[in-house]
Amino acid sequence: MIVSHKNRFIFIKTRKTAGTSIEIALAKFCGPDDIITRLSASEEQNKFDLGYRGSQNTRIPLNQYRKWDLWFWLRGGGPAHHFNHTSASLIKRRMDSESFREYCKFCVVRNPWDRAVSIYYWRKYRAKEALPENVNFTEFLSSSPTEVLTNSGLYLVDGEPAIDRFIKFENLEMELAEILEEMGLEMVELPHAKGNTRKTKEHYSIMFDNDSIDLIARICNWEIEYFGYEFEDLR
Repeated sequence: MIVSHKNRFIFIKTRKTAGTSIEIALAKFCGPDDIITRLSASEEQNKFDLGYRGSQNTRIPLNQYRKWDLWFWLRGGGPAHHFNHTSASLIKRRMDSESFREYCKFCVVRNPWDRAVSIYYWRKYRAKEALPENVNFTEFLSSSPTEVLTNSGLYLVDGEPAIDRFIKFENLEMELAEILEEMGLEMVELPHAKGNTRKTKEHYSIMFDNDSIDLIARICNWEIEYFGYEFEDLR
């Protein structure tokens, strides 16, 4: 997540949509008062090497704590911080209403079936708590919480989109360049953070059976309907 008071934008980081690459690139434009959430040590080093700002201003004032934040702090867990995948609803609670309303809010969306495959390979080979080797794709889908398989909870507030501009992952560089231009910022090269995780280059549909197609269709119904995504069947 990035909240840039300097450039009056909010970037909400969705899962498996090149969010880390975009965060690194957007850090180029940030000022000293902007909020930039922390990435991994290697990704923070990447920003440093590029001369961009690192993680900053993430500590949350006590008067903005949720009950869970307060409980965690009282139990000795330390102060609360803004985190990567902060939802629009939580950002809205923590910002003054005028700034939240007027800043350009944007995020990236992706075909839910394609994203599910990307999540699976990430959880299996790159996540800190990796899936057991014997867990296949169908088992992963059937056992995953809803919030793992859909990004809609990150950008919907009371069932309505709280985002001004959605970028489609499938047209990432073109649509990001358009938004940056509208804000008076030049396009910046996107680093390939967290790439090369998939162990196969086969089309995403090869991973699915009919039941798992329907499962994603049900869980991600809002995204599919709103953005017009379809399952491209190349099985």
